Amino acid sequence: MSQFNRRRFLQTTAGVAALSTFGLPAFAQDKQIRHFWWGNPERDKRTFAAIELYNAKTPGTVVSGESLGFADYFTKLTTQIAGGNMPDVIQQGYGVLFEYIANGAVVPLDDYVGNSLDISRIDQSAIDAGTVDGKFYALSIGANSHMAIYNSRLYEEAGIRVGSNFDPYGYTYDDLKRMAVEIKDATGIPGTDDNTADYQNFSDFTVQKGANLYNEDGSYGPTQEIIEEYWSIWAAIREAGGTPPGQESAGLAGVSELSQLGVVTGKSATSFLWSNQLVGAQGLMQDTLGAAMYPNTPDMIPGSVIQPSQFVCLTRDSQDPEAATAYMSAFINDLEMTKVLGLERGIPSNSEVRAALEPDLSPAEAVSVAFFDAIQGKTAPLTAPPPSGSGEVEQTFERVAVSVLLGEKSIPEVAADFLAQANAILRRA
Repeated sequence: MSQFNRRRFLQTTAGVAALSTFGLPAFAQDKQIRHFWWGNPERDKRTFAAIELYNAKTPGTVVSGESLGFADYFTKLTTQIAGGNMPDVIQQGYGVLFEYIANGAVVPLDDYVGNSLDISRIDQSAIDAGTVDGKFYALSIGANSHMAIYNSRLYEEAGIRVGSNFDPYGYTYDDLKRMAVEIKDATGIPGTDDNTADYQNFSDFTVQKGANLYNEDGSYGPTQEIIEEYWSIWAAIREAGGTPPGQESAGLAGVSELSQLGVVTGKSATSFLWSNQLVGAQGLMQDTLGAAMYPNTPDMIPGSVIQPSQFVCLTRDSQDPEAATAYMSAFINDLEMTKVLGLERGIPSNSEVRAALEPDLSPAEAVSVAFFDAIQGKTAPLTAPPPSGSGEVEQTFERVAVSVLLGEKSIPEVAADFLAQANAILRRA
């Protein structure tokens, strides 16, 4: 019987891949590695196929896959932690990673780097994101960042060209105002959505101004001056005609559906979102979308971050960490495996993998990958996850910003009101 057949695995209806040789167990001398992730049908199909590739190429090691939906994944993982029987390799998100490090469920990878684990071609931003208190715990398997998307046709009709009078990775709010008005004058369509109530844009602006959205002690970082300046910048763009009317923008505060973006509906030439949403937005349009970073202040201090969408981590219960980390290494570096995995979990953090995937990418996917290559070294360090109450603060920002858009109150008055509410929310959270 061939080694490949002996090492095949079959996926059960419960979503768990069981190793099998047409019904026979794997040979006892094989190293057994379990990989557990939250998934969906498309992710599961790709991941099981990548695992089968690894098993066929790696004599002596057999990896099995286990998958559950997001809602059930962490419940089962909690049970496994209590029982001391976690899989060797688990999927984690940035927001919960620190909790699992604190309780010892995942362990540092530093001893394996340069041996069973190769991170030599991984973006430094991804390595930094997986490093906590000086130790490397988490291997990024997909990344995301804030992105401005723009209608290339409308920009061209207004005479705005990349490399000539538009640097998509180094333009200011003054540049945005100029371009937005030029597009409106040339096409009749406002050049940009109004981000007065956009908390993502505000968070980037806060960092560009030298502050953090949330301080290390969980308190609120932006000052009243920062809040006022942000809203005043967008008021100036709006008053110049570069955005849709304030009342129209107020009706979209807090709306996240791609179909409602100004660039999709044709009500503006530029919208702002997460980079993994570009492909979805392009699918709703005929005109080609371009990608840019968010606008900046004249000081050009980075404000956006590169945030991993998911990690793989080594657990404390792994009986063979060398074999487990060798598999993790292949999961992010092996060009055959990563071709099967594609961009489903986000943009790969390995520049060589991105280049290898490029020939098979759709035009929109290629724009996403090129964007990630271009923003390396131009982003801010990733901070700790937001504290409790941050979601309510964001909702409050969106709500009070509506009164700015409608001109119901002065910007200083609304800024003082918002700051008081934000501080009260965080104190009681």
